[in-house]
Amino acid sequence: MSVVNIENVSVYNREININNVRTGDVLLSYGNGAISDLIRLIDGGLYSHAALFDGNVIVEAGLTGVVETPLEIELEAQKYIDVYRFKSDDGNHFSIPDWPVSPVIDKVHNYLDKGTKYANNQLYLVGALIILRKLPHNHIEKVVLRNVLDQVFKLLKRIIKGNEVKAVVCSELVYRSFYEATNDRKYGLTIKDALLNVTTNIESHIDEDIVTRMNEIEKMYLEVNSMDINLDMNLYGKGNPLVAAEMVSPNDLSLSPNLEMIGRLKK
Repeated sequence: MSVVNIENVSVYNREININNVRTGDVLLSYGNGAISDLIRLIDGGLYSHAALFDGNVIVEAGLTGVVETPLEIELEAQKYIDVYRFKSDDGNHFSIPDWPVSPVIDKVHNYLDKGTKYANNQLYLVGALIILRKLPHNHIEKVVLRNVLDQVFKLLKRIIKGNEVKAVVCSELVYRSFYEATNDRKYGLTIKDALLNVTTNIESHIDEDIVTRMNEIEKMYLEVNSMDINLDMNLYGKGNPLVAAEMVSPNDLSLSPNLEMIGRLKK
């Protein structure tokens, strides 16, 4: 799986100043270190982190939980930060009467104020599910796939039993802040190819034990997210309950038609 070469994408060379960032902007960035490299490689995009700007500081899910960070400090800490701006299906942006930014900001502050933890224990689950939905399974040794599935299965069992603290990862926090902003889900970001049906890419040659475990994982994942297993698996639109917030990645956010790339912050 190759990562896009940022030098060949002209839109990412559009530099903007820090004072051009608006309330409600989504900040997608690429950090330093092996973890950032691994996330970007697995995710197949340009980014390893996501955050939301509340008008004064950014709100992000970091290793210590959901925290506030001055934008200037975040800019120095990341290799680059790209600014994405919300756009509704009808082309509307924040600040017009029917589309106030406050519901989104209130929701991200709710996660901040209640001390939401960072999903460090669930990173394995997120990474495994991203791999399962994106990699060609005929290139995965069966023993590796079986081990991944067993670990995901055990983690899901602990979550169902209440042994795992509910927490969020960075892109999940951003997605939930939009999706949960209002009861009618009008701010929900359209996310494609992030459905829960992790058996979609299973090759017919994989043995029955693995297929059985995949089906068990899918059912457990639906239970964790309180979803209707009979819903149409072909739906992709915003507010679609089959888009699992836990599986939304920084690259998924960058590809959403509801987030428009504005430019890269100038250091």
